[in-house]
Amino acid sequence: MLAWRIRAVASISIFPLLLVAACSHAAKPVPPPVTLGFCGSNLQATPDVVLVVCDTDDITARNLVWSDWGGPTATAKGSAIVDLCAYVDCASGDYSSIPIEVTASRIVYCSKNARAYSVLRYKFPQGSPFESVPADVRDSSELGQPVPPVNQTVSLTC
Repeated sequence: MLAWRIRAVASISIFPLLLVAACSHAAKPVPPPVTLGFCGSNLQATPDVVLVVCDTDDITARNLVWSDWGGPTATAKGSAIVDLCAYVDCASGDYSSIPIEVTASRIVYCSKNARAYSVLRYKFPQGSPFESVPADVRDSSELGQPVPPVNQTVSLTC
């Protein structure tokens, strides 16, 4: 009987401590996950494939492996399928696979339940496959197609 009283007193004295501990740490709202969307695609977290230039398949980053996703800046390495004839006159497309690195940054709120990176910067660590494109070509090539961004930075949309 003494053991029962000791357990009862212990339980009663611990209850207020548990109640205070539970109420003192209000749950912080968890922000929505960070995503990436481009060219009208659905927002995705850590996408495996990113169409780098809208409305063309001139540069498509594939097999992306991300690090620091959800942080202020996320980086990925993968391979890019590029059309080497996209900006010069070729009889048909000449596709090649080369290494690419992409960096996503500047997180914005798209809606109450969505956050996304708003800037994508890409680079070809082994040099640009488009070296033959004249440096002064800014808006479109002679073929009427848009050229890759000069500074290799594109704006992303939600």
